[in-house]
Amino acid sequence: MGDSLGFHLLFIIFGVALPLLISGTELYGIVSHRPKVRALARTWSKALVVLFIVGAVSGTIISLQFNLVWPEFLKFINKPIGLAFALEGTAFWLETVFLSVYMLSWDRFKPLYHWLCGIPMVIGSVASAVFITTVNAFMNQPRGFVLGADGQPTNIHTFQAMFNPATFTEVTHSILGYVCACALIIMAVYAWLYMKKRHAKDRAWMSKVIVALALIALVFGTATAFMGDRSAKYLARYEPYKLAAAEGLLQTQTHAPLVVGGVVVNGELKYAVKIPSLLSFLATNHFGAEVKGLNEYPLHERPSLTVHYFFDGMVLSGILIILFPGLFLLLVFLKKRSWAFSRPMLAALVACAAFGVLATEFGWMLTELGRQPWIVHGYLTVADAMTTNPRVIQIGLLFPCFYIVLLGLSVYILRKTMNHQAVHNVDA
Repeated sequence: MGDSLGFHLLFIIFGVALPLLISGTELYGIVSHRPKVRALARTWSKALVVLFIVGAVSGTIISLQFNLVWPEFLKFINKPIGLAFALEGTAFWLETVFLSVYMLSWDRFKPLYHWLCGIPMVIGSVASAVFITTVNAFMNQPRGFVLGADGQPTNIHTFQAMFNPATFTEVTHSILGYVCACALIIMAVYAWLYMKKRHAKDRAWMSKVIVALALIALVFGTATAFMGDRSAKYLARYEPYKLAAAEGLLQTQTHAPLVVGGVVVNGELKYAVKIPSLLSFLATNHFGAEVKGLNEYPLHERPSLTVHYFFDGMVLSGILIILFPGLFLLLVFLKKRSWAFSRPMLAALVACAAFGVLATEFGWMLTELGRQPWIVHGYLTVADAMTTNPRVIQIGLLFPCFYIVLLGLSVYILRKTMNHQAVHNVDA
């Protein structure tokens, strides 16, 4: 399941954020009367179709896995949070229909009418992410039901289940992160093309695209970092066990230090750099505040300290995706274009694509593995939620093999579909 979700997340980034970026780019081209900008949006929309199809395939596989591998999980959550699954499917249908309309009407409608056709596509993509994320928020903070004598939820309050204490921070933090990561990936493509000698004649307009995308990435990256701070405060209040594991905090203490780096050895985090009192401040806005440690929980309910690696990876990646675009934009603002568009700076922008994806992947790994051993915290463990059929577990080996093939095909089809249109279509 981890392979499936990790792979699908690559396409969620594009499926959620790329329609928003395409719509914004097309609108800017219409308002500013710049056909080249609108042509850029059309080029990106062709890539969206390929990425959307692959994302739909991987999403279908995940639906299959839920039924095969997690029957007890689906049985438990169907009543309290089943509506969110239905709404996610409806939003996905909306996005699918209007993506088709949007692609088929490029040359049939006036520019403004065509742009309006894309609005439901954008709404569907964002709504789909919102509704499915409420399911995960419920898994972290289950609400809106009472546990019956048979161990199943009763007395259901659906909207309390969907809009629980975890919903706001998870939804905002993840969607902002998707937009940032998507902008970074597209920026990296143009930064890479800019460095190629064969595209020297296109560098004037490509530099504008890179600057615009760097600005979008910086804005959304900063907003994601701000919501990350809100998430830390949420964890301290509602999921202190996850925060304690992420920071290797074994004992409840005041003036809790922020831990950077280190290696997990025999259930302890060693060789780490500790910044005194900073964790207490980040969690509560007070340097002397108490932060709960893992000692507050039974041994069999504690998540593994290995989630600290994912926390560090997420934070480091998040710093770099703000630092590099910020430095690049500062150089542009100071009119140091020779420095801004130097090969080292452009190479750093290319690397930001990987950092954006890693920050997103690490963040979700922290969220999911930090909840272990629970799949629905406090009510249902992973061990109790999964199937006991050994044949189902054995065929699980097929999924990562399929994803490797699917990823290779995705890259091949993208290259064939685009065929350097990222450069040449702008001159249309």
